[in-house]
Amino acid sequence: MTVRLAAVLSCITLPALAAPPAVLADIGPVHSMVARVMDGVGTPGLMLPPGVTPHGYSMRPSEADALDRAEIVFWAGDVLTPWLGDAIETLADDAITVELLDILPKAADASKVDQGDENRGAGDPDLREREAHAWLDPANGKIWLAAIADVLAKADPENAIIYAANAEAGQAELDALAMEIQTRLNGVKDRGFVVFHDAYGPFEDRFGLKSVGAISVGDAAPPSAAQVAALRSAIVALRAVCVFSEPQFNSGIVKTLMEGTSVRAGTLDPLGAIIKPGKELYPTLLRNMSLSFETCLAE
Repeated sequence: MTVRLAAVLSCITLPALAAPPAVLADIGPVHSMVARVMDGVGTPGLMLPPGVTPHGYSMRPSEADALDRAEIVFWAGDVLTPWLGDAIETLADDAITVELLDILPKAADASKVDQGDENRGAGDPDLREREAHAWLDPANGKIWLAAIADVLAKADPENAIIYAANAEAGQAELDALAMEIQTRLNGVKDRGFVVFHDAYGPFEDRFGLKSVGAISVGDAAPPSAAQVAALRSAIVALRAVCVFSEPQFNSGIVKTLMEGTSVRAGTLDPLGAIIKPGKELYPTLLRNMSLSFETCLAE
């Protein structure tokens, strides 16, 4: 009977599940969140290779072809990748495009950046740079996971349940990770530091840290001699204990700032440049950042 039943079942043609949509993400953290939501269904493509700066980049032919074939494009936004908007309009005009920075609440951002300067606004380069790196606050990551799942569910309803479950699991992981990070950093919140560029506001605000300055305003803005001198003075006056570089930038300026001081050197990797791309990149990025802060700022 078992053999006969198996023979009958072998003659039944089951409907093939539709292939998941072709999905593309711009940077490692966004790609990681999309990969987390798509886990078990498909694998998104990653547009920017690890280790490149997103503010200015020239796509290779293979990357342009991937964008042309994409059905859904998730990208942070033109504050981070100003060149990508035109490329999307040209190559992926018929794709679903989601600018993730646009879905975050902005009402409180300006007041949090610098409460001592009422003249700063959304056009200020420091504020825009901090907004551009919104994923450094896991609370924003939770919002993005939900939005990604919603977009994918509408485009691919057959797998909607999986997308929703993956997003919820990812959000729970971020909640647990945020508690872990807060516990880790509670003991170093009063210790000053200098970052390579002014992008860490979301992380600092979430976990109660405060930098005393940034070497450059943006990824592509080198510091002037006056800025370097001012930072050296701030390091001494405010008793900063650490200067953080980043993997994708020349750390020579960090050595210059450290000369003649007792300050230590650390490394922060806000894009996951040295982490293997995939669903684990984003939580690993946040955990590694907290470990870098803890190690460099410890007594």
